[in-house]
Amino acid sequence: MFHRGDDAVTEEHSLDESLLVEPESRSRPWREFLVSTPGRLSVLGIALVTAALATGAITSAAIGARQQRIETLRTHTEPLTYAAERLYSSLSIADAAAATSFISGGVEPIAVRNRYNQAIGDASNALVTASNGVASTDAAALALLSEISRDLADYTSLIATARANNRSGNPVGVAYLSDASTMMQDTILPAAESLYSEQSRTVADTQVLTARLPRAASAVAVALLVALVLAQVYLARKSKRRVNPGLVLASLLAATLLIWLAAATLVSTAATDRARTEGAQPLGTITQARILAQQARADETLALLQRGSDEQSEVDYARRSAELADILGGLQDGEHGPATTPPIDAAVTALGDWRRAHTMLQEKLDVGDYPGAKAIAIGPADSASPATFAALDESLQDGIDRFRSEELDGMADAYRSLSLLAVGSMVIGVLCGFAVGGGIWPRLNEYH
Repeated sequence: MFHRGDDAVTEEHSLDESLLVEPESRSRPWREFLVSTPGRLSVLGIALVTAALATGAITSAAIGARQQRIETLRTHTEPLTYAAERLYSSLSIADAAAATSFISGGVEPIAVRNRYNQAIGDASNALVTASNGVASTDAAALALLSEISRDLADYTSLIATARANNRSGNPVGVAYLSDASTMMQDTILPAAESLYSEQSRTVADTQVLTARLPRAASAVAVALLVALVLAQVYLARKSKRRVNPGLVLASLLAATLLIWLAAATLVSTAATDRARTEGAQPLGTITQARILAQQARADETLALLQRGSDEQSEVDYARRSAELADILGGLQDGEHGPATTPPIDAAVTALGDWRRAHTMLQEKLDVGDYPGAKAIAIGPADSASPATFAALDESLQDGIDRFRSEELDGMADAYRSLSLLAVGSMVIGVLCGFAVGGGIWPRLNEYH
């Protein structure tokens, strides 16, 4: 009580209990659980189980995708490339055979006619195979196939007209043959070469892609193993036990997966590299050699039909045969499987014999001995152009078959090395998850 003037003022004071008693904090049991040891163990277990399952799934997906690329390469891309190569070679053979048939005059020899018909039939079959193998979204390849199909019909029509005039003894038949050969050399074969080059590039790109190590799968496998080791260290400090059997088993499973992944991918990569270096690359080179040989044979024949007056054909023959010699020399000096050496050596020998026959043919033409040149060009002697060129072509085809076999064997080995890993990685991931649960659960029970 106190006085203010004449009035007495009484002021009552009350105690505010809220100032003396601490208010109840909101209950948050989940946060308390997480900061406790059992909560941390639960989070650790869930995280490790999730990581184990994710590692198995990621590894399985990566290996499955790699196998799918290899299988697509084996069953689709490579056969399509081979069909493009056969198309190119068959067209070149047909052009050379068509020119050869005119040298004898009148009705061409049955063997030469059959060779032409066989080559056209092979080209048609390869064209159908390539058309069926090209994806509907590959507009460039479809356009090339359409162009080749259209021009091939015109080519065969010109050859048929040339043959009819040749049988009748009309000199104009050679002009039709020259037009047909020009169409083949300037239009059809470049389109076929573009198709083959594009498909070969696709094979090479796919092989490079499948030769890479699966970085994502390797990274998650290493991360899982490290996490398991750190988890064991943490548990050893908390539980005062040096070894956790469940986590040890999980670590062994993770290490097994990592070693298996490394070994399988290294084997697969080595097999893919072998398929590329000992198969695809020399295969493309020897295919080019065979094409050059066919073109050189057509040049030789056209020059003879013009009785030596067509200097450009002789220039083209000299250029192509020199390129062919360089390519075969490079293949001889290159590193490849021993199975592919004999056909290359045989091709080098046959090329030398053929060039010597051609030199004799030119010598006959230079002195005006057309019958003698004709005998060398289409004669049955073993030293004549038909026999020597046939030996060269057979050797080159043998080399193509062997290099392709090396490529297919390498791709098959690459696929087989991964055959169990896609499923095995998922199984290991699940087992690793169970092992983690078996290692964490007993420690959690100790706190109940």
